[in-house]
Amino acid sequence: MSCQDTSFGLAALGRSTWGRNSLVLAEVMRQASLVASDVVWWPAGPEASRESATALTVSYNTRELTAFLLWSLRTIVSWPELEIVVVDNGSRDGSAQLLAEAGRGGICTLLANHDNRHHGPGLNQGISYLASRPGPRPGWIWILDSDVVATRPDALSAAVTAAREHSAALVGEPQHDQWHPDGRFGQYSLLMDPAVVWQQQAGPFTGGGDPSFDLLTSAARLGIPMAPFPFTAAGHVIHRGRGSLAAVYAAGDRSHPFYEWAAGHHAPHFAGVPGADQRYHALLHEFRKETGPLTGATLAAACRRAPGHE
Repeated sequence: MSCQDTSFGLAALGRSTWGRNSLVLAEVMRQASLVASDVVWWPAGPEASRESATALTVSYNTRELTAFLLWSLRTIVSWPELEIVVVDNGSRDGSAQLLAEAGRGGICTLLANHDNRHHGPGLNQGISYLASRPGPRPGWIWILDSDVVATRPDALSAAVTAAREHSAALVGEPQHDQWHPDGRFGQYSLLMDPAVVWQQQAGPFTGGGDPSFDLLTSAARLGIPMAPFPFTAAGHVIHRGRGSLAAVYAAGDRSHPFYEWAAGHHAPHFAGVPGADQRYHALLHEFRKETGPLTGATLAAACRRAPGHE
């Protein structure tokens, strides 16, 4: 799989790192700027292969958590030629440098922003990048929070099977809590058929604390078929929860609009799934053992050591 670093804010990544590739970066920055601010809807045209999928996540100062997610996608999930796109929202913890190096090792495609555009706009940027680039487009987009980790080989394939069985364009896990009394799908693991969902009438993700609310509400109103899937309840993924809030609080980032909320809501919740915390920490121990001191190069090497990647 070919990978590309599409960088916004070149100076943030360090001149010494990027000087050798300035001409290439100038071109990918030009291409990426086309979707930096404006949403690009999914184009009409030949239907994408239903066997192609892209995992998309947005990171902000979640260096190890994002690397942990990528490692799980590359070493645990069984899906041929899975593409991974990461939008980094101006992290200051070295995330962008690690992801750029991992990208050169074939692990992911990085869209690096100079500033924090926040989660919803970051997702819009990632999907718009996939919609606007030349060449084949994925049949499925698997949206994941950066503090999720995949734990079963069939995490993606079983969700796609559920989509096919129900002729669904959105697959997610219903949530029933004080923030989701209606059982609306959680955004932390959401499978989308972009040819159906990523259209203007459904609308993009939004800023704020619940970026998927408008999109999911519009999809329901439009009758876009949806199917429930037990991503966390059946152990396909583990959602640590509040990873970005923990990073905001730990960094004392009072400029962040959710800092006050983070101060009282940064402890992990593991989606309330019994035993998920123990399984998460056991897998985290394995990840740290495989990568050693974490860099993009050690992450790429750990991914290549997985069965089928050597």
